Parts: sequence; structure tokens; C-alpha cells
Amino acid sequence: MPTISKIGNQLLTITTALLSSSCCLIQLVLNLFSMSCAGFAVFTPYRPLLTGLTMLLLTTNVVRNGWRRTWKQTAISLLIMISPEVVQWINIHPHIHGIADDHVATTSSVVLQLDGLACIACANRIKNALSNIDCVQSASVFFDNSSAVIQYQNGCIPTVTKATETFINMIKGLDAKYDAWVVQQW
Repeated sequence: MPTISKIGNQLLTITTALLSSSCCLIQLVLNLFSMSCAGFAVFTPYRPLLTGLTMLLLTTNVVRNGWRRTWKQTAISLLIMISPEVVQWINIHPHIHGIADDHVATTSSVVLQLDGLACIACANRIKNALSNIDCVQSASVFFDNSSAVIQYQNGCIPTVTKATETFINMIKGLDAKYDAWVVQQW
């Protein structure tokens, strides 16, 4: 029977893992329920420290209690900690969402500068919304430089101006804190 001390240590370990990935995991859950990002990105600069603390706590638990008693906690903590990398990988690989790598020659592209991105989950939310527009063949949103690159089918939206207005209005409609403007189009 686990003692209160062991349960507290397990909860502390999982909590530090959750905080180290709060820039993504908590944000994704909030976005799932159409809630705005709650400012958990403030933990992003502390991610290496929180990850190190989680690893130290996991190691201590394994040494004290053995692998058989801590494998579930270790697996959960490690999965939580790698979630930001998983989200980033999904954002970079559009074929995960069924978007073909070969594009028809009748496409246009636009680069948008974004304002209001607080985290990778915000970028993922915008990417998913852009990808759900019928004419969009691919959409990539980059949190690092707050930009989006959208490739869309010509003729689906009457003019290039209407297309960029559609994309910008969709982004602004997701949350009042988001703004976007055209940097380049071709």
C-alpha cells in the first residue's frame, strides 16, 4: 500500500512533467474545449529546469521503489514531457493530416505575419483551422517567427485578395488576441 509520502512524490513528479510541457499539453486541452490560452507559456523558459527536476524525481523514485512500482509514473511523465516535440513534429509534417506532398501547378501561396501567438498550441490551433479551409492544400504555422505559409488552390476563392482576406479573417475569428497581415504572396 503506497504511503502518503510516495503518492505525494509521484504527484510532484507528474506535476513537474506537466509544467515542463505546459506550453503545449495544457494549451491543447484548453483549445480542445475552445478556451483561449491561459498564459501557461510563461513556463517555457523554465522548461529545461522543470525537465531536469522531473528526471531527478523519476530517478529518485526508481532507486527508492524499484522499476516495478514506478514504471507507470515514469511512462506517464516521459510522455507528458515529450508532448511539445510531438506537437512540433505534427506541425512540420503536413502529410500526417492527409495532405498530399505533390501540389497541382495551379496553386498560389501567401506568407502571413501573425501577432498574438503565445505558444506552440496557438500555432497548432491556427494551422488546423487554416488546413480545414477547402481550398487550402497546405498550411504551416511557425511559432518561432510568428508566421504562416499557406498554399491554396487557384480559382477556389475568386481573387488573391479575397483568399488572403479569408485567411486573415479566419485567424482573427479564432481569438481576439490574434492578428495577421500579408508579408508576401505569389
